[in-house]
Amino acid sequence: MTDLESAAARLRAVVRLIMRRAQTLREKNAPTPSEQSVLVWLDDKGAMSPRALSDVHQVRPQTMQQTLDSLEGRRWIKRADHPTDRRQILFSLSLSGRKALLKGRELRQAWLVAKLGELNPRNRKTVVEALDLLEKLFQDSIPAKTK
Repeated sequence: MTDLESAAARLRAVVRLIMRRAQTLREKNAPTPSEQSVLVWLDDKGAMSPRALSDVHQVRPQTMQQTLDSLEGRRWIKRADHPTDRRQILFSLSLSGRKALLKGRELRQAWLVAKLGELNPRNRKTVVEALDLLEKLFQDSIPAKTK
């Protein structure tokens, strides 16, 4: 294994550890990972149709509809008629959905702040510099949808 391959394997492992730990920080009634993903997307992009959401999440429309039904049942999203196509509906984040999303973000943020606080100032600076490089490296690297 080359140094580059080894670095890539270590990066994958660290990302996996962070993601796993972040998922354990869920409260009892917190959104599931698939619900969380939809809430984040609606928060970032605004109202979307079920089909558009299923396309970006690369799941079948029926699977996305189950997630949307669950989110709507919990009142974390709301539906509205499409402004130009009466056959479609749009889903957007509700106020309670935004609160649920923020609560999860606050828990994960507090955990990350605490972990970074365990580092000495020199190592914290190194992590921040590495983050700057990683942000630049992965800024535009969302893969195109394959079919």
